[in-house]
Amino acid sequence: MSTARKLVPAGVAAVLAFTVPATAQAQPTSPGSTPMIAQAEASALVNAQDRAYLRQAHRGHLAEIAAGKAALGKSRDRGVRAVAWRLVRDHRHLDARLRAVADRLHVSLPKAPSGVQRERLEAVLAKSGNRFDRAWLRLQIDAHTQSLQLGKRELRHGDSRSVKRLAHDSASAVRHHLHRVRAELAEEH
Repeated sequence: MSTARKLVPAGVAAVLAFTVPATAQAQPTSPGSTPMIAQAEASALVNAQDRAYLRQAHRGHLAEIAAGKAALGKSRDRGVRAVAWRLVRDHRHLDARLRAVADRLHVSLPKAPSGVQRERLEAVLAKSGNRFDRAWLRLQIDAHTQSLQLGKRELRHGDSRSVKRLAHDSASAVRHHLHRVRAELAEEH
């Protein structure tokens, strides 16, 4: 076989390597598997607890962002507004990390907070002045306490290391939020 015939397959392979989209090249697959099989393998590493955590934590982040924006628009208390701003910023960051993990593990996420979360926020929004501020802070205490419990459940019963890492890493931010909210509520009295 001539040298030119030996080089043609290598040249074709090199051209294909540069023309195949980067996303197709970056798919984590095991030897001999296709991207569809890789998706199935990724989904197999996620148990029902992991999926529940991702969905509930995502809804929690959406609810906290909405509540923070509501407080920024309605409260006149500088302390409450500072806490609200921090919640919006931190929960956007935490949710971005969560969405990246959910995408990688092929877990679909809800588009909005739950009906209960929306109803609770609407009840708080019906108040005004100091009554609004106190109700909003109490809502945050309940939401962040539930978030910590959700994370503990994930750490005990989840299978995915990625999801467990999210639960572990978000716990410190949630505890910090809870501390700030409680301190602000103590000042309100």
